[in-house]
Amino acid sequence: MRGDLGDDLTDTLPEAIANKLLSRLPDADLKRLRGNLNFVDLPLRQVLQTPDVRIEHCYFIETGVVSMVAVLEDGAPVEIGVVGNEGVVGLPVIIGAAKAPSLGIVQLAGTAWRIPASVLREEFETSAAMRRVLLLHMQAMHIQVAQTAACNTRHDSEQRLARWLLMARERYGRTALPLTQEFLSTMLGIRRQQVSIAAAALQKAGLIRYRHGMIELLDVPALREVACECYGLVAAETERLLQLT
Repeated sequence: MRGDLGDDLTDTLPEAIANKLLSRLPDADLKRLRGNLNFVDLPLRQVLQTPDVRIEHCYFIETGVVSMVAVLEDGAPVEIGVVGNEGVVGLPVIIGAAKAPSLGIVQLAGTAWRIPASVLREEFETSAAMRRVLLLHMQAMHIQVAQTAACNTRHDSEQRLARWLLMARERYGRTALPLTQEFLSTMLGIRRQQVSIAAAALQKAGLIRYRHGMIELLDVPALREVACECYGLVAAETERLLQLT
């Protein structure tokens, strides 16, 4: 694990950062943040945000994937969105919310820039550039969460699995994803048997290879054809909003 930004980055700070929000900030903003950004590892299943617990730190994701999860009254978790290097975990703090009802948990291990929530809130108030990128990211997450809700009620298991795998690939940056059927069942809110049937269909079509808790995407263009329109809509809107920063 690396320490804080310190003097290990040159004046070309955006080129040293993979997070798409931080990389769009002016150098002056990033230099001001140096002492408050720490580069941290995100091990599998680490909880970054706990429901109804004060958010102390926010995480600008560099690598890996974090699932934002709604935990129902009976304890059942249902994924409502994913965050990769296009975003930040702990977003509610920018509007003054100290807590959030959702769980943020690392589902594909990676790294992040961690920042105290109070500092991010202050930067949101004082930096026009930070305020712009965070508000655009908030809009992108709103679209993703809303479309996920629609997807879960209207589309079949095979379409939803294809959508999730494509979203994970984009954020993880790899075609081999360490995922179990049990995990996918939880994230998609469907029975494990349904995941097994959907995965078998995609594998039979030559789109993926599944074995030993690893899913390899063999034909991404064909997988996009299988995925519901929700994948393309969210991807296009996220990219459009990022280009506005």
